Amino acid sequence: MTEWLRIFWLPSKPVKKLKELPQDAGVYYITALWIVLYIGKAKNLRSRWKTAHHRYQQFKLLHPFGRLHYKVLTPNQIHSYEKDEIARFRPTWNGTARVTFWDLVSLFVAVWGRVIIYVFLLMLAIAALIYLLSQ
Repeated sequence: MTEWLRIFWLPSKPVKKLKELPQDAGVYYITALWIVLYIGKAKNLRSRWKTAHHRYQQFKLLHPFGRLHYKVLTPNQIHSYEKDEIARFRPTWNGTARVTFWDLVSLFVAVWGRVIIYVFLLMLAIAALIYLLSQ
């Protein structure tokens, strides 16, 4: 049930620090607020993102919420591992040639909707804590 959460404990980098990725083979996940948007593979993670990746512009739009999580694997493992992960997560951006305007609108609503919910829950928790401490 919570297997999908494991990728959020993998090492990750924000958009502005992609030059710090390791020079190893691996599988990477583009995420924003617990949403897996894209899964890819690279023989060298740093060079894959050093030269303009075809999803870089969309990834840049996710700042400050977007992160690139990665798992270092041997070059022999990356193809089958990526294929299995895409089948498991079915990310929105995999399988599309490019992201359309409506994809970006739905992403915007999903990300900012979650931000609003998280802020509301935080304010609710703070209000409950203040209430309990004033009793």
